[in-house]
Amino acid sequence: MLKIWCFVFFLSLMQLFITSYTKKESTITINDAEILLQVRKVLRAKIGDTIWIQSPIYEATMTRYEVRMDQRNDKKIVWTILSEQTHELTTKHTGMIIAMPNKWDKAELIVQKLSEIAIDKIIFWPAERSVIKEWNSKKEERLQKIIKEAVEQSRGRKLPELAFNTTLSQELQDKDIIIFDKNEQELAQGNIVPSNKNILGIIWPEWGFTSNDYKQFENQTHEIVGLWNTVLRMETAAIIWGWLLKNNETI
Repeated sequence: MLKIWCFVFFLSLMQLFITSYTKKESTITINDAEILLQVRKVLRAKIGDTIWIQSPIYEATMTRYEVRMDQRNDKKIVWTILSEQTHELTTKHTGMIIAMPNKWDKAELIVQKLSEIAIDKIIFWPAERSVIKEWNSKKEERLQKIIKEAVEQSRGRKLPELAFNTTLSQELQDKDIIIFDKNEQELAQGNIVPSNKNILGIIWPEWGFTSNDYKQFENQTHEIVGLWNTVLRMETAAIIWGWLLKNNETI
């Protein structure tokens, strides 16, 4: 029993919440009803427990606070700041364009994992072979919630931007573009991530891109990278290539 309670206490110490708050001198006040519920019902935190708090709004730098719970009621929690971390946000961004999958749960998995990997922008796009062609505002709300929870759980630094575009011309401007396709092309060797611009990876839909899809990229310099001998599902490929792009890895 002691080991279980120690583990729960350790989780409360490490938990990050990304939320709006009011800061006054050395205290932070949170009024968000959802956060209050999580702290009480999920973490079962009590007076004296500590967590980390971060604002969802970023500028050139971003600050994360370690805070201790000092007061709590049904409408607010007051925390005392114990320490802070300042993080410089990079000006170079990594994005992924995902051809709309055939099921929304695949979109949820992709969004969750790319958020954990710390991709800066996730763009869904209806390719010619995409089954889902239209955006759904209710589904978007769920995806945004998944993004926030994934970044909190992984103690990420920034919430990725989520977008849906039917045309890609604006997204492709001033980017180094790498298209990950299902065709049997020879794999690129060495470092797949150019270093002079923002990086944009593009993932195929089920059954791959068509010639019409490639017309979206014909006016942009791009590299095409194929798969291994095995054929990955598009959601698996999105996660693998997202990690490679973000970490400047080789294949």
